[in-house]
Amino acid sequence: MINFQQTQEFVKELKKLSKKYRTLEKDFRQLKEIYLVAAPQGNGSKHWNLLHKNDTLEIYKVRMHCDSTKGKFFRVIYAYHLKTETVELIEFIEIYYKGNKENEDRERIKDYLKNLAC
Repeated sequence: MINFQQTQEFVKELKKLSKKYRTLEKDFRQLKEIYLVAAPQGNGSKHWNLLHKNDTLEIYKVRMHCDSTKGKFFRVIYAYHLKTETVELIEFIEIYYKGNKENEDRERIKDYLKNLAC
């Protein structure tokens, strides 16, 4: 079983972007319920990139289709916490539209990892 969580920054970004891109929440739900449940570590395609890995978690960047963008993609950054007993956890860190922002916020990822270590 996989549990999903979102950082506060992610929640704000998703809410803001959803106002402009009407299908974003539906598309994000599909990403979670179809793709991440089946293959949280990616499906071997070019749509998934491993950004960080250690003994307890892996951070991925995945391309997410959005119907509102007419063929363009959003990027979703998430941490996949490796199994702790029977539960897996995916925590969403960042979402952005590739047309508005070139790359992920590496400082946010560093802060996320630093806060986990505390």
